[in-house]
Amino acid sequence: MDQGFYSAAAGLFVQQKSIDVLSNNVANANTAGYKSQATIESSFADYVLARVSTDPSINNRDIGTGSYITVVDEDYTNFSEGALRMTERNVDLAIQGSGFFVINTAADGQVLTRNGQFEVNDQGNLVLPGAGEVLGQNGQPINVGTSNFSVSTNGNIMVDGQNRGTLWIVNVANAEDLTQIGEGFFQANGFAQENNANFNILQGYLETSNTDVTQEMSSLIARQNLYTSCSQMIKIFDRIHEISANQVGKTS
Repeated sequence: MDQGFYSAAAGLFVQQKSIDVLSNNVANANTAGYKSQATIESSFADYVLARVSTDPSINNRDIGTGSYITVVDEDYTNFSEGALRMTERNVDLAIQGSGFFVINTAADGQVLTRNGQFEVNDQGNLVLPGAGEVLGQNGQPINVGTSNFSVSTNGNIMVDGQNRGTLWIVNVANAEDLTQIGEGFFQANGFAQENNANFNILQGYLETSNTDVTQEMSSLIARQNLYTSCSQMIKIFDRIHEISANQVGKTS
């Protein structure tokens, strides 16, 4: 079968993956602390060489020109800070600077997030609705008992002059160690307490999504057009093969 057919088919899969990622970014444009994603693409030849060999002399070898199938190599997460939005709700917290809140979930254990849209549950614990309990530096849920509490810039939580705990703000050595497991949630093999000098906790604020909706919509339209083009190319190749099989060489 023609190489062009495979190239068009690969293009179809690449554009579909990109459309899915862009659509998810747009859908989470109003999700507090959400970090947008993008796809990184490479030729199949580059992909295979990078996977098969760790020898630089092979990875960097010039294997000549050609038309290689494009594949999605990996997803990239943009960890830049979103804008801060004032909500004036005591339970809304934002991290200005680096770091993540730690949430204890039933399904995935401890996860990291920048989403500080918290509530107080029936047991008086600080929670992220739909996710789990917010953990303090001691690795335990923070029991505030009421939404009428104050939080210092370093994460100390006070209720009626009594310290109820300190928010566990953590970070990883390398952002590549983070694996996204949901809208704004990440897992890491290891994380450590973030230096207090690197962040401030702002009460009554939320960090908004860092998704640029205008840019994402523009890219989404472009990808949809490319998807349509690849689809049309496949139909053309299919028609050519049909003609070749049924008409070319036919004797009268």
